[in-house]
Amino acid sequence: MSLAEERMELKYTYKQDGKFLIGHINEYPEYPTQAFSIDELEANLQDIHKMILDGELEPWSKHGIIEIAV
Repeated sequence: MSLAEERMELKYTYKQDGKFLIGHINEYPEYPTQAFSIDELEANLQDIHKMILDGELEPWSKHGIIEIAV
């Protein structure tokens, strides 16, 4: 990693499905991926994020916030 490289955290959600881990970046649930190990899953998620940043994949989900009475 070069000194100029920035780091960020990506939150993701995953579950075990048989022998696979199925996961997605929380901000982009439209792009799930699968893997045999957590390391492979995280590498796949990093690839998906890079493809989104590079414009190869276009995110289509939108996020909002609502205020509710408690």
